Amino acid sequence: MEPLSKIEEKVSRLTDIQRTDIYEYAKRVSKETLEEICPALLRLALDSERGMLKNQLGNVIFHLQKNERINTVIGLQKLLDAGLIVNPDEMFKILESSEADAQELAKKIKGVL
Repeated sequence: MEPLSKIEEKVSRLTDIQRTDIYEYAKRVSKETLEEICPALLRLALDSERGMLKNQLGNVIFHLQKNERINTVIGLQKLLDAGLIVNPDEMFKILESSEADAQELAKKIKGVL
């Protein structure tokens, strides 16, 4: 695995095309995996050392959680975006310790970065 500083550097330069690719990969995750990894990614976003996401992304995540739609594809997409911002290393650990499609998602995201 790349050192954390290199991953953070790449994340800070994430283009819209790369983000779109990540969102497309997230669409292929099974419902069971969504229900497993979304709560863990939500905890990651909420327990960030960098503080709460007080931006539009944070508002979207809060809205999805409030309306009980965080365990959806859109929820996963936004949580991945947040995970890459607040703690990419931990986000990859969550994905890699989950089911096969989440592990594949982690590999594809690393490929995009």
